[in-house]
Amino acid sequence: MVAKKKKQQGHYCRICSEYKANEQFSGKGHSRHICKECRSLPDDVKADMVRCNEVERAVFKCPMSRQDWELLEKYAKKYKDKESGQFAQDMLDMKRGNQTPDEDMEEDDVLIEGIYEEETIPFAELEDDIRYQLEELLADNINEFMIHKNYIPEGKELKDINEWVMKETRDTFFIKVIPDAAYDSLVEETINRLVKEWKEDGFEIKTYSASLVVMETERLLIRRITRKDMDALLAIMGKPEVMYAWEHGFTKKDVRKWINRQLTRYRKDGFGYFAVILKESGALIGQAGLMNSTLNGNETVELGYILDNTYWHNGYGTEAARACLEYAFGELELKTVCCSIRPENVASIRVVERLGMTLCDNHTIIYNEKEMPHQIYVATNSKSYIL
Repeated sequence: MVAKKKKQQGHYCRICSEYKANEQFSGKGHSRHICKECRSLPDDVKADMVRCNEVERAVFKCPMSRQDWELLEKYAKKYKDKESGQFAQDMLDMKRGNQTPDEDMEEDDVLIEGIYEEETIPFAELEDDIRYQLEELLADNINEFMIHKNYIPEGKELKDINEWVMKETRDTFFIKVIPDAAYDSLVEETINRLVKEWKEDGFEIKTYSASLVVMETERLLIRRITRKDMDALLAIMGKPEVMYAWEHGFTKKDVRKWINRQLTRYRKDGFGYFAVILKESGALIGQAGLMNSTLNGNETVELGYILDNTYWHNGYGTEAARACLEYAFGELELKTVCCSIRPENVASIRVVERLGMTLCDNHTIIYNEKEMPHQIYVATNSKSYIL
């Protein structure tokens, strides 16, 4: 007979780290695992308590990573007048051997090592009380990750959480838990439950890859660029025929600056050039997006698109540009969008004409000490641009 799973009666508060009953959590603090008492504390006190928890987690990792050491050093210096800073400094001193361990503690450690022998047990065979505490530890760590990162852990990040949970269980119960199919199911169920709780509290949470997606069309995903896109972008932007408007292919340094510029635009404006992904293959085939710009002294938002020549003549450029225009007029509620194109760039002019954009002005861009005449096309929110 399968034992009935115990109903969770509480959570560990991520601020004070104390285990408390469900009734001690309410409202938005419930899904975020912040108890009522801690929610009433001043923000600076809560922040310092969280930092203390981070220091404690870093110290008890074995081995500590470079990032863990950097966190201790940062907190010890930046918050030296706070409890978290003093705690971080104490831990640094202890780890570096600047404190003499108590002899009685050393004797206790020897006794403990002799008394307890570590067991190896599959997760499905754990006793109920140990399994319950492991489940709580897993849920708290996944939830805390989601709070800090604002996306659902997956891949290496989820693996790191699982490894930490297993290590904590091992250190607490002297049991080496072997993850199995039952544990994999628990992880999936825990994530689904937390996502549901967040949704009930009015918060939407996605996986990292899904959180990057800004627009979607029948054949394309249009998402934010990340630094991991360097090689794919270089393969496209390194081609002079693709970067026709710039009159040269981009170097790796050029592409790195380009990526940094888009990341800055995302933070400052909420938009910029986005990566265009072909759904069928998952390949990055170009870029399309919106940029704040000044044309002839007028502040405006400009539409731009760059497509790998391998994928020309398939309508992808028009499809991506149309999605950006819909996003500008729908999500951003802009009144007008412009597009600056060199007059000899016939292919790009055909794209904007398909979108219903009309020629309205001219201007000149000086790039690499060279004058480059451009035509300005405009679309307004009141006109029909979807064909």
